[in-house]
Amino acid sequence: MRTTTNSKLKERQDTPLVLTTSEESFNSTNLRNTENISDGSKLCFHSGSGYNTRKGGRMSAHNVFVLDKDRKPLSPTTNSKARRLIEGKQAKPVWNKFSQFGIQMLVDTRKETPKTVLGVDFGTKFEGYIAVTGKENNLAVMWKLPDKKHIVRKLEERRNLRKARRFRNCRRREARFDNRERKGFLAPSQRMMVQSRLKAMQEFFKSYPIDTVALEDVRFNHRDNRWGKNFSTIEVGKHFINKWIQKNAKLLLFAGYNTQDCRERYGYKKSSDKGAEVFNSHCSDALAIATDIYFQKHIPQGRFIIVDDTYRPVRRKLHYTQPTKGKVLAKYSTGNFKGIRKGTMCGYGQIVGGTRNQLKILPINKRDSIDKRISKSFSKLDWLSHHFQTKG
Repeated sequence: MRTTTNSKLKERQDTPLVLTTSEESFNSTNLRNTENISDGSKLCFHSGSGYNTRKGGRMSAHNVFVLDKDRKPLSPTTNSKARRLIEGKQAKPVWNKFSQFGIQMLVDTRKETPKTVLGVDFGTKFEGYIAVTGKENNLAVMWKLPDKKHIVRKLEERRNLRKARRFRNCRRREARFDNRERKGFLAPSQRMMVQSRLKAMQEFFKSYPIDTVALEDVRFNHRDNRWGKNFSTIEVGKHFINKWIQKNAKLLLFAGYNTQDCRERYGYKKSSDKGAEVFNSHCSDALAIATDIYFQKHIPQGRFIIVDDTYRPVRRKLHYTQPTKGKVLAKYSTGNFKGIRKGTMCGYGQIVGGTRNQLKILPINKRDSIDKRISKSFSKLDWLSHHFQTKG
């Protein structure tokens, strides 16, 4: 079995759900015509595709999502059946933005789908999403929300720069004072959180035939308790999310005490550390309420991945802020380096530049520092992404 990598980098997260026929830079490895590889490179099968899945894992039996000819989700299938369909040229491989392997049918097939529930447990920094099809947990995602404090700080910085430009003889945006009185207004910092949640749910809806969404309704008595200010980041904008869900599926709301009751009834544990990168931090609550919709029995944990949505692309600044001591401006990454847009994510962090054959990378946990960059060669990169980082 050939398991070495292709000489071209893969666009791991940015891969569309339908593979194009023409080869593009940084696209996923094409699995067609695997017997005749003429460019001298060898084939790399995606993890979970059935070719290099390890035996004895704790994965769901039906962990390969399926799309029909019109890209509408069908019932998930097993690795072995997906492999046979691809070899028989009845399907072709696809990937979603969670880096999960799936197939798209090239022939007509039945449209019947089992009952599928999306369980959602919202949070201020971390959230849990669960896809349950029939009696199986197909995918569990721990979603890391954007850093709201960092977003607010950047918005404040941009606002001050706009104010300063209005005193200069240059192009500028006129001040707007009535833009917060329109109906349905949502502050930019809150809109970013809503868009992040919708981004996660949209990817589930593209991959699984979801008919019901089990959502823990977040409510807090702000009048009597002043210590719950963090709940406002979830409550603001939840009506926008609920309205979007009701257009695509049936919405069922669970109160906090209902979630606890379901978790205890079906035997799921809850971690006290909400920031821990484990299944029990948030996904156990989502699985508990999703189980309560149809199956109402304990469902074992399925595949668990972690998705970091804190990444934001680099934007060009027309005017810098105040210089540091010595009138030295902080380094700022713009443009491209050897065809790679600066600000792109890779397995090591965020690409901010490079020299010759070495890339300068800022680790994900040190993005605000300009002195902690590391150097990696092109040969060590396995994927690139303009969306979010996936682990697991």
